Amino acid sequence: MPISPARSGGDSEVVDLVNARIDRLPRWGLARFAFVILGLAYFIDIYDVTIVGYTLKAMTGHFQLSTTEVTVMLTGNAITTALGAFLFGGLGDILGRRRTYVLGMAALGLTALLCALAWDAPSLVVFRVLSGFATGGGLAVCTSYVQEFSPAKRRGRYVSITVLASSVGGMGAGLLSGWLVPLDANGWRWVYGVGALAFVLLIGAHRRILPESARWLALKGRTAEACAIVDAMEERLRRSGETLTVPVVEASEQVPGRFPVRALLRPPYLQRLLVAAAFWFGVQWSVRATLTFQPSILADYGMSLTTVASLTSMGQIIGVCGYLLMPLVVDRLERRTLIVTGLLIATASTVVVTAGHGSLVSYLVAAVLLHGFASLIFVPGYNYAAEIFPTHARTTGASLAGGLGQVGGIAQSLVLVPVLASAGPSTSQLLLGSGYAFGALVVFALAIPTTGRALSAISADRSAARTAAPAGEQPSAVTESSPAELS
Repeated sequence: MPISPARSGGDSEVVDLVNARIDRLPRWGLARFAFVILGLAYFIDIYDVTIVGYTLKAMTGHFQLSTTEVTVMLTGNAITTALGAFLFGGLGDILGRRRTYVLGMAALGLTALLCALAWDAPSLVVFRVLSGFATGGGLAVCTSYVQEFSPAKRRGRYVSITVLASSVGGMGAGLLSGWLVPLDANGWRWVYGVGALAFVLLIGAHRRILPESARWLALKGRTAEACAIVDAMEERLRRSGETLTVPVVEASEQVPGRFPVRALLRPPYLQRLLVAAAFWFGVQWSVRATLTFQPSILADYGMSLTTVASLTSMGQIIGVCGYLLMPLVVDRLERRTLIVTGLLIATASTVVVTAGHGSLVSYLVAAVLLHGFASLIFVPGYNYAAEIFPTHARTTGASLAGGLGQVGGIAQSLVLVPVLASAGPSTSQLLLGSGYAFGALVVFALAIPTTGRALSAISADRSAARTAAPAGEQPSAVTESSPAELS
């Protein structure tokens, strides 16, 4: 008979049992509408980052922004994004996943609205810089939330369902910008106004739809709340006809001491932090450069904004199909394999544009390569960057890695603005893709296996060995003999 929460001998036993009960569930135990609310967060977040590249020329012309003001706006946004990652990541581990999510969405909606209402160049620069705080840590909190409510065998699958919305957000940014920006001098304002829809997310963030993470509650000693949430998940699945198995504790997760975040600065988590940060550095270098500067680079080749947006959208439509397929493969192949493959394909996309001298055909091929296979980078990437850390510091670790990775975004804006002005589009395009290649090298050489493993087992793995059980393989379990045993 498994340990009953009511009779457990200590907090560590309750934590282990809560983890095991969730990990052995056959599927998602919360309301399915939770995916809609969390997915919209990915949509708005990526949308806010993406629209900068499509609206930059319009905003520059509208307010007569100088090169210095553009650099301050872009670099300042990247810096505050890093700071926002530290802020919201820490809050996620201190205040809880759900409360931090609500705060993040409110900040995202407010800053988007302020950007749409900017009245002069200084106000626009200030509001875009402030918006970085909102986008910094939101995704790490959402990713951790989904992972902590997912069974081990399907953790990647459920994260991929929510990350799908980021592809739709990128596509929506291109389509709306291509339609609204050319309408009139204020068309770019409407593009930013759409981001204010983040306020709508707060309506659906009720505790019955998005309860607090049971794993986090158990670690905080709020065992009654944690067990009640898991009880409700199990009862929902039983009513739907599922048969639950007896939970098997794979590894014990240490209950945090007074300063749990210090663990991130010691082995094995320091190594994991540096690997994840280096991965995000390369991705942020190239992705932010692509979103921000590629429309301008292609304009130097003679391509119009409308054409760029249309061709990009074609690639993003294929990308949506890629995200739709990811739930079928993300828990079957190791995260490292998927990430490296995606990064190498993204690197090839920049080479294609350079070799084709920015022709329509070359950019169409590049857009298909970059956006069509982006899911190979981001679905396993978001998964990996959160699941390698322990529950008591998961959002802090994932957000800290993402925040440190934002240095890549800061550096590319400082480098590419003068390069684009002096060296020309071909050199700029190759610099744009160099981050993808760097990230692929780091992940291939240093990433540890995580696919199909319980979060507690990954956390307890002190060796950080590169060998693991086959993806999705779990310890054998017997059929639950009585629902009352697990209550």
